[in-house]
Formats: sequence, C-alpha cells, structure tokens
Amino acid sequence: MALDISKVRYISLIRVEGGESILNIPYAEMTVDPDLIAGFVTAVIIFARTPIRTIRKAAYDILIEVGDTVLILLVVDPVPDEAPYRERMKRILANLEEEHGEKLRHFEGDVRRYREFTLDIISEFPFFISDLDLVPIKVENGSPIVYRVGKIDRKLEQVEAFINGKRTVSEIMDMMQLPEKDVLGLISILGKHKSIEFKRRLTEHDILVKAACSEFVLSKLKAQYGQPLEDLYEKFDGNLTIKEIIESLPYDTNAIWFIINKLVEEGCLEPN
Repeated sequence: MALDISKVRYISLIRVEGGESILNIPYAEMTVDPDLIAGFVTAVIIFARTPIRTIRKAAYDILIEVGDTVLILLVVDPVPDEAPYRERMKRILANLEEEHGEKLRHFEGDVRRYREFTLDIISEFPFFISDLDLVPIKVENGSPIVYRVGKIDRKLEQVEAFINGKRTVSEIMDMMQLPEKDVLGLISILGKHKSIEFKRRLTEHDILVKAACSEFVLSKLKAQYGQPLEDLYEKFDGNLTIKEIIESLPYDTNAIWFIINKLVEEGCLEPN
C-alpha cells in the first residue's frame, strides 16, 4: 500500500546514548504535545531498554526505528500498512549516521549543526505532495524558516530562482540539477511557510474577466505594450474564451499570450 503523506503529524530524531532531541519537525496540529510524546518514547526505548517498534494510541500511532546512535519516531494517524513509512525512516537513519555518526558518538550538546539535515527528512516526508501541473508563485512575507541554513538555504535559493510565475512544478524539476525528491521537498518547505502559492496554468479554453487592478498599473502596461494590449483588454467581457479572443485579433499568438499572462500577473485579469 502506498504512503499517505497527509497522515504524518510529527517527526523527531533522538540521540540513543543520552536521550537528547536532535531534530523535531511538526507537520500538523496535535491534541497532545509532541514533545511529551518524544519524552515518553525516550524513557521507554532508551532508558527502560524496551524494544518497542510501534505504540498505538486512540488518535495516532508512534512508529519507531532505532539506529546505532539515533532513534527516529514518526507520529502518524493510524495507517493500515507501516512498511512504506518505515522504509523511509530507515533511509533517514542510514543517511544521518553516515553523515553525522561520529559527531553523535562524541556529542557536545550543540544541536544546531544538525539543522541542515532537515532537508534529508523532508525529502523523504515532504509537507505535502505538489501537483506537478501547478505553477508556484512567490509570496511576500512568508513565515520564518528556522532551519534555513547551510545547504538548505543554498538549495532554496536555487528553487526560488526558477520560480517565475510561469513554470510548473514539473518544469522546475526538469530544469534543476537536484534529485526530484529534493526539489519536491524544497517546494513543500516554501509552501508550508507560505512563501509560495500555486495557480493553475491558463489554457485557451479559460474565460477571464477584468479585475480591479489600479489605474496606475493598467496605464503602465498600456504604455509598455501599446495598442495590442488595449485591443486585447477590451475583449475580456466574461463571455469569450482566450482562444476566441486570440483568433479575433490580428496579432502574433505568442505575443498575445505573453500580454495575457502579464495582465493576470499584475492583477488586471482573473478567471471568471
């Protein structure tokens, strides 16, 4: 059975030897404090030496995998098949111990150095699965990304450079020199923290209407694109499809599409 990412509520990495929390990633609201859950699991697995792999509660399951230096716990809504979740948990553990095993054995108390590993977790368990046909759009004033450090910051900048309001998620993935699951994880980070939103790419069958953009913006666009924009803009009355409007005008189709997208981008046109 396939993994359902919407079931994931919380992930925590805990050092086996001392019980210190290395990383915690909340995915969804919970009625119980997830830190209390992590503390309970730590007490049972590490200090009581109880080899439990699943703890079932009324509203959620706690899946546990233990490595040489770290254990990972995953809080999920009850799932019929744990296997696909555990497969990813084991990959996370293997990658963490390969990259940081020696530092974890000689732990000095500073967990900040492990923030970069957040991307390895979110690549396996993204916050959501992006629709590959949607177009991400940058949004101002998203919420802070506390783990935006080191390689995560660099890779987020790479993804953001390809987000121009025109490319779909699929096209961005094809253009980037990163593993697909990393790109999807990075896009899910930006979406989770409200730094992007998504729109559907326009098709020739869409019907658009004039929106309440400012007269200043509209005047600026008219000055830039001249008579073609004025002729085009007047056609959008909520009745004609984009295809019908383009066919009624004596201008290059690609140029008209460019102006339409610009009008939508500036908030002067919107779907009917």
